[in-house]
This record gives sequence, C-alpha cells and structure tokens, in this order.
Amino acid sequence: MKKFFSENGMAVVKLYINQIAMAVFGLMVVVGFAGGSNNDLFVFLASLLAVGLYLYIIYSMMWDEGARASAKTLKAEDARVKKIKTPFFIVLLGSVFNIICFIFYTGYQYYVYANNLTEGKAYELGYLTEVIIRMTNAIYMGFDALLYRETIVMRTPAYYFFLTLIPLFAVGIFAYYLGASEISILRKLGFKTKHKSTTRINYNKDKK
Repeated sequence: MKKFFSENGMAVVKLYINQIAMAVFGLMVVVGFAGGSNNDLFVFLASLLAVGLYLYIIYSMMWDEGARASAKTLKAEDARVKKIKTPFFIVLLGSVFNIICFIFYTGYQYYVYANNLTEGKAYELGYLTEVIIRMTNAIYMGFDALLYRETIVMRTPAYYFFLTLIPLFAVGIFAYYLGASEISILRKLGFKTKHKSTTRINYNKDKK
C-alpha cells in the first residue's frame, strides 16, 4: 500500500481536485444557470454537457498517469495486470468520500422509509446526506430531475447515486490502460496532442 501511494498518491489527489472543481462548475451551470429556467430538458442538457466535460478531464488525466507509469514504474511481467488494477484503485480511493456518503444515504433512506419517519435525527441526517451528495454530484442533477420528479425528501433511490460512479470507473480504467499502452485515440483521429511517446524503451534510452 505504501508503494502504491508513493507511485499513485498524486493521481488520487488530482482526482479529488477535479471532482471539487466539477462540483463547483456543476452548481454554477446546472443549478445556477440552467436550473433558473425551470425547464427540465434544459437542465438535462446542461448536465449532459457538464458530465461530458468531466469525463474528458478524467480521461486526459488518467491517460497521462498511465503513460507516465508505462515509462517509469510498469514492469513487463506485470504490466497487463497493473494497467487494470492500478487505475481501479486510483478511482476507488478517489471516490471514497462519495461512496461513504452513498452508504450513509442508503442506510438512512431504508430506516426512514421503513419507519415512516418525517422528522427526527435519522430523518435530518438522511436529508443532510442527500444535500451533500447533490452538491458534490451537481453535474448529474439534470438526469435526476428527469428521472425522479417527486418533491419529497430522499426521493432518489440509493442505487442511482452508485450508478453515477460507473462512468468514472469505466473512463478512468480505460484511459489509464490506453495511456500505459501508448494508444492515443485523438492521435488516431488525426488530432495533434501534447502527448509524446513515453515507452519504457525510450525512457531507458534517455537515461543511458
């Protein structure tokens, strides 16, 4: 674990920084700008744009991390495993706060509904957790608004919030794998990128 953090700790930090930045962006665009129109379709389109931008940022960041690992830390005998395992744990550790909030929300939602509560500590904590989740996942509010229109506290099923983690894990692992494999989709499409070859062979030659 110590070795993992020494090699990937900064990637986890970057992931949190990007999530915080996109949470602020989501609150400004989805809630502040689009939400003021009272048009669910407009809010949905704003969310779609925000999510697309967020996933592109994650893709770019994780691609860079994979390319860097390919040059410095990946060994030939375990490269294939690390190309999947390493990004999975980077994204997992970078999502710990959200996962904890989702688990809390799930527990409190079940307890509140099972006991038909409309007040009390459990109800208040569940509501507070929901507010925090919506703030940290503001870019997904447009989807939430279309799927769950009821204006009641804790209306959104807990599994919905867990589903929002799937794009992050999918894009993060995929981008890291491509970066570690020296495969650039943008270059293949003919776009010029700042990324240069960072394979182990070139890296070792430079050090000689």
